Amino acid sequence: MPGLVGDILGIVLRFLHIVFGVMWIGAVFYGVGVLRVALPRVDMPARKAVLRHLLPVAIHYIPVSAIMTIITGAILYLYLGQFQGVILLGTEWGRILLGALLLTLATFAYGMVIVIGAGKAIARHLEEEEACNHQAEVGALQRRFNVGQIVVLVLGLVIIAIMVYVSEAL
Repeated sequence: MPGLVGDILGIVLRFLHIVFGVMWIGAVFYGVGVLRVALPRVDMPARKAVLRHLLPVAIHYIPVSAIMTIITGAILYLYLGQFQGVILLGTEWGRILLGALLLTLATFAYGMVIVIGAGKAIARHLEEEEACNHQAEVGALQRRFNVGQIVVLVLGLVIIAIMVYVSEAL
């Protein structure tokens, strides 16, 4: 898409893709780097109260920012390849970007099943009026949630590294 409109579209796509990517990985990084360190230091009633309010927001916010990152990234991939298969699949950077897109989709799917799934289960336990007597189950869910966040963060950083590498080829 040549001309001024094409240039503006490219800038807007890049901007939105970067903003949504920062929102997604930033939220995961905050969860891993801050909350996992701070929450164990908080007494249990206060931790439960915080998580009761925090988990529903995270369960909604992180997937939405991930979806928007993926959508803007896919559109940007097509735009940069001028919507031509020979460029998208016939060049090294096109194949690398396609691989990064597939890795991103896999990361998103893993995050939805493992992290968000565990987060929703933990949230259900937090909503129980009486003291939850499923400590072993909740502990396993928390471990699954924590490990899943670390996996998503590491994969996200790998994807960012791929983006940085490929941007040199453009």
